[in-house]
Amino acid sequence: MFDRISNISSNSNGGPPDEAATDNEPLAALLDDSESITYVVPGSGGIDHTTEVRSISFEPSGDQTAYMLVTDESVYFVLGDAPESAEVSFSYVDVTMAELKSGLLSTTVLVKTAAEAVRFKPADTDQAETAVNYISRLSSIWSDFVDALAEARETVDEIEHRLESGTETSRLVRSARSYISNARHAATHDDDAPSETMGEMIDPVESKLDRLCTAIDTSRIESLLEDAREAKAQDDHESAFSALAEAHTTIENGRKAVADGGVLETIDELGSTYDELVTMTFEDAEAACHDGQSASDPGEAVEAWRMARERYQAALSAEWDGEASVSAEALKFQLAWVTQRLIDSLLEHGDALEAAGDEQDSGVEQYEQAKSQLERARELAAHHAHATAPVTTERIEELDEKAELGAWQWGKSG
Repeated sequence: MFDRISNISSNSNGGPPDEAATDNEPLAALLDDSESITYVVPGSGGIDHTTEVRSISFEPSGDQTAYMLVTDESVYFVLGDAPESAEVSFSYVDVTMAELKSGLLSTTVLVKTAAEAVRFKPADTDQAETAVNYISRLSSIWSDFVDALAEARETVDEIEHRLESGTETSRLVRSARSYISNARHAATHDDDAPSETMGEMIDPVESKLDRLCTAIDTSRIESLLEDAREAKAQDDHESAFSALAEAHTTIENGRKAVADGGVLETIDELGSTYDELVTMTFEDAEAACHDGQSASDPGEAVEAWRMARERYQAALSAEWDGEASVSAEALKFQLAWVTQRLIDSLLEHGDALEAAGDEQDSGVEQYEQAKSQLERARELAAHHAHATAPVTTERIEELDEKAELGAWQWGKSG
C-alpha cells in the first residue's frame, strides 16, 4: 500500500505502477473506481492552465512537486503527494492534442482540448514522451469509442420510439448493430484500450437493443404462427412446417437474448401457442396413421396413408430437425414406415378394383383405376430404398389388356 504519490512515481519509474498503487489513499478521492493509473510523471515546475478567458499558473510550494497522473480514462495535473482534487483534469474524449515541445532550455508537455490547454514541465523527458504518446493513442481510441457508442445509443432510442409507434425498424437495427460493432472494435483493437471499462459501457446499450429486437421478434413469431395456421387450414403442410420451424428458432433465440421479465413472459406465451400448434400438426399425421390402420375399405386406407405420408414428407422438406423433440432421423423412420403402408394399401386397393371390374360387363374404369394404383405403388417403391412393391410389368400389361378388351366389348355392344 502506497501512501504518497512520490512513492508511486519512484516505484514505477514513470511507467505503469504496481497494481497495489491504484488502491492507495492519496488517489482514492481523485480517481473513479474503474480507473487504473498508467503513468506518473513528476514535474520540474508548475502547471500552466489556459482557457478562453484566462491563464493561471499553479505553482508547488515548499517541498511540493507537481505531477501529471495518466490513467486509462483521464489526465490529471496535481500538486503535492496527497491531493484531494486535481488542479486541472481532462477526459480523453475532450483531448484534441498531446505533444512534447522541446525548446532550447526546457521541454514542455502540452495537452489541449477545444477550450483549454495545460503546459507542464516534466522532470524526465523520456518519461514524459512515453506518457504523451500514450495520451495521444488513448484520446484517439476514446474519441472513436464514444462517437460509436453515442450513435448506437441514439439509434437504439429511435428503434424504441418506432416500436411504440409501429414503424418499420429493420434498417435501424442493422445500423445499431454496426455502431456497437465499431465500439467493440475501438475497445479491443489496441492493446492500450481499457477494454473492460469500455465493454461495461457497451453492455447495457447492446442489452437494450437485444430486448427491443426480441420485442420485434415477438411480432414475427405471432406472424409465423398465423402463417402456420393458415397453411394448415389449406392443407399446405410444407409451408406450415416451415413457418413452425422458423417460429421455433425465433422463440429460442429470444429466450436466450432477453432478461426482461415482461418480454420473456410474452415469448413464453407465444412458445406455449407454438407447442400447441406443433402438437396439433403432428397429431393430424398420427390420426391419419390410425385411420389407415383401422380402415376396412382399401380406398379409405389409401387416402389415410397418403395424408399421413404427405405430412411427414412436408416436415422433412421444411428441414424439421429437433423442434418439439422430433428429430429428422425419427421423421425419416416414420416416413419409411408410412410409405410402405401406403404401398401395401395401393396394392390391396388395386386388387379390389380389378375384382370389381371382373364382376361388371365392362369394368374399364375399375381396370384403369387399378392400373393407376399399382403404378403409383411401383413409383413409391422405386424412390424409397427400403420399400417394396411386388408388381410386375406383366401385371400392369394384363390390366391394360382387360381395359382395352372391356372398352372394345362395350363399344361393340353399343
